[in-house]
Amino acid sequence: MPTLGQHYTREEIAAEHGGGTLEFLPTVAGKVVCACLRTDPEYNPEAPEVILIGRGREMEYAAGLLIQQGGSIPVYLMRAPDAWEFVGYYEVEKSTRLKADLTHFELQTGRKVTRAIFMRAVQK
Repeated sequence: MPTLGQHYTREEIAAEHGGGTLEFLPTVAGKVVCACLRTDPEYNPEAPEVILIGRGREMEYAAGLLIQQGGSIPVYLMRAPDAWEFVGYYEVEKSTRLKADLTHFELQTGRKVTRAIFMRAVQK
C-alpha cells in the first residue's frame, strides 16, 4: 500500500497495482487500477480533482472503464521525471463530454479534450 506524500517510480507503481508503466490510467482485466497524472498546464492542471481525457482509443476506453467501475483508485501526480507522488484515493464524482463544458478545459490546456472526469478524495 502506498504512503501519502511518498514518491514512486512508474515501475514501482506498476509492481504495486499492475498495469503498464506508460498509460496514465493503467488497467488490469478491464479495470483501471490507478491514475498517474501529469499536472503540466497542457495536461491536467487541476489534477487530481479533474482528469482531462484527450483523443485516442486507449485513453478514451480507459476513461470509460474508470467512470463505470465505481470505487476508488490510488492517484499519483508527477513531480519530476520518474518521481510520482501518491496523493491519496479518489473516486469519480461525475464526468462530462458536453462541448460547452469542455471548451474551458481546451482553452486552459491548448489541446483537444474529449471528456472531463471530476474526482473526489475518499478515506481509505
